[in-house]
Amino acid sequence: MEQSNILWVDFLANATRLLDANKMKELIEHAQNCKITHLVVDAKIPYGFTTYPSQFAYHVSEMKDEQYKRWEGRDFLQEMIEHAKGSGLKIIANVDVFSEGSGINKEGMVFSRPEWRVTLYDEAFSNMPTALENHNDPTIFVNPIHPEVEAYELTIIQEIINHYEIDGIVLDRCRYPNIYGDFSRLSKEKFGAYIEQKIENWPTDIMTVEHKKPVFGKLFPKWAEFRANNIKNFVKKARNVVKTKNTDLIFTIYVGSWYPLYYNEGVNWGSKTYQPSFEWVSDTYCTVAYAEEFDFIMTGCYYPEVTIEEAKNNQRPANWYSVEGAIEMSKEVINGQIPVIASLYLKDYQDNVEQFLKAVKLCKEQTNGVMLFDTIYLEDYQWWGEFERFIMR
Repeated sequence: MEQSNILWVDFLANATRLLDANKMKELIEHAQNCKITHLVVDAKIPYGFTTYPSQFAYHVSEMKDEQYKRWEGRDFLQEMIEHAKGSGLKIIANVDVFSEGSGINKEGMVFSRPEWRVTLYDEAFSNMPTALENHNDPTIFVNPIHPEVEAYELTIIQEIINHYEIDGIVLDRCRYPNIYGDFSRLSKEKFGAYIEQKIENWPTDIMTVEHKKPVFGKLFPKWAEFRANNIKNFVKKARNVVKTKNTDLIFTIYVGSWYPLYYNEGVNWGSKTYQPSFEWVSDTYCTVAYAEEFDFIMTGCYYPEVTIEEAKNNQRPANWYSVEGAIEMSKEVINGQIPVIASLYLKDYQDNVEQFLKAVKLCKEQTNGVMLFDTIYLEDYQWWGEFERFIMR
């Protein structure tokens, strides 16, 4: 794979500005000048709404937030595709998979289909202490193994590739919300079948919560494997949908680079050739790895510290709490099986363009390119010029 420069266009952050077609055109021109190779354009946002008129999902103009109502009757995905025509940019449609509602505004598909929602740990039974379950995150997730959920998410992907001239699909939030989900009756039954034994103490044999922190039980390693296997099964089906339509369509994913903690998300994004040795890992954890299903992977190296040395000087708990360390971790876990593209969160470098460019340089030197999240920060920080000059060197 040649070096890629990928720019993410998050709908929620950019929607108001990009109401103006001239701003869309300007974005494409900036991207061309900065040698961007791929634009990631939101097709389905974190709350489950689509930026295009879907036969199955709610449109972004139906959100309660007034600023998005101005998109009524418009198709953000198609407009971006039209503006990018002839630019040489490849358009990858982003699908936020298992996030289907906003807990703040109480809206989204999960409120129409409450049986889809994940059952969190403290909901599994009443006499347990309340778990700290990402209360700061307004996104509500659905259970990946609910058959209706799986069918719905695959239908959305199918709808996008059937109706839009895009170059590929990227999955995001293709995971569990956190370590506390899903503890539904369905997950209990499926897990028991997976390990082929009766679960004596549910869910305490998997984990308990002490002082608002999870403590792993004897079944946790198999539970981590089970959850990762569920996500892998969905990924394989999604890949089949995309590649059956056209084998040349890109199929990729975004994940966080913090692999040693990824039991939280219930995903093994590594290669099946890589067997980690953490305390929470089963002997067969490598069998549920999914890297080989994708054409390439984007890992979020979301740290203000660029080098391992900076992380040490700032007393970070591990080397991988830096862009350089996160890249090393990503490459170790992927084990050379597919290309890795290091990804940066530009807000980490606010008021420090030199640190941002230093991070970009490192990503491009040590991986197959760089993904920048998000367009809005290049605008707000007025970094287009600096980035263009850097990239043209």
